[in-house]
Amino acid sequence: MDREASRMIIYSCITNGYDEIPDEHYYDPDIQYVMFTDGTVEKKGPWEFREIPCDHPCHRRRSAFVKINPHKVFPKGERTVWLDGCYVMTERYAEQCKNYFEQAPFTIMRHCEKFSYLDEVLEGFMASMNTWDDQILITKTIKELGYNFKQYCSPVLASIWRTMNDEYEEFGDLWWKYSLIGPNRDQISFDTARQLTKMELNIIEDGWISREKQPDGTIKHMPGSCGILFGSRGKQYRRKRHPQAGHPLQYKQRSAILKELRNITGMHQIYARFDFSEFVLRNVVRPTMPLQESNNCNDK
Repeated sequence: MDREASRMIIYSCITNGYDEIPDEHYYDPDIQYVMFTDGTVEKKGPWEFREIPCDHPCHRRRSAFVKINPHKVFPKGERTVWLDGCYVMTERYAEQCKNYFEQAPFTIMRHCEKFSYLDEVLEGFMASMNTWDDQILITKTIKELGYNFKQYCSPVLASIWRTMNDEYEEFGDLWWKYSLIGPNRDQISFDTARQLTKMELNIIEDGWISREKQPDGTIKHMPGSCGILFGSRGKQYRRKRHPQAGHPLQYKQRSAILKELRNITGMHQIYARFDFSEFVLRNVVRPTMPLQESNNCNDK
């Protein structure tokens, strides 16, 4: 496909009323916008609405299908940008998207906290998003593949920039395969595909959020270099919480699961550096949004 003749595509997917399309979106006339949906979102803006070509019983995994597999829904050569449905696009974001494709065919952001593998497991586990068995299963599975736990790249995947080519097809197929094992989140399976394929990535270090100290000493979260306010403060149009496959008190098992993970990974608990207290409070102890049901999200 002639790159100059094709427009860049920004796409997303909303299932089960998880998000609402933001009213404040900036739409670039040179960009095509595609929204995959199960019909639970109000149609607005210049989006082209498409059905999801996946019949998995889990709402979240159906959404993940198009996120992980753009090569199955867009032609080879297309420049595609995934964006989680709850975030508000800005003019700067549109310009940065164009810039990233000038730099590399595959770009992601790194989490500003630079999570270790243990941090990544704990975030989902302590917020009850995944069960003990989920986390142990994926950890044991990728260990058998020769996965290097200390080389975890800490991806944050709310926005992903990919050109459709043969290299990505292999990567995407592996990412999807391992995303169906254990946790119904996509970071660990992404890094598994990265290590297996040795895929070269352009990683944006300052794209997620920027923190600015205010005169009163407080810290204000601002958009990172990508031009969008990501993170919990940017989820203005999220309408439900992440499905919770685990039980609501498993955040109290932090030490126990770290001990079990050490037996598998060889990583001491000193590698678990991040405090998830606020995350647990917001998602488990004092939630402010209704819970999205986790129907069959652990089925392949």
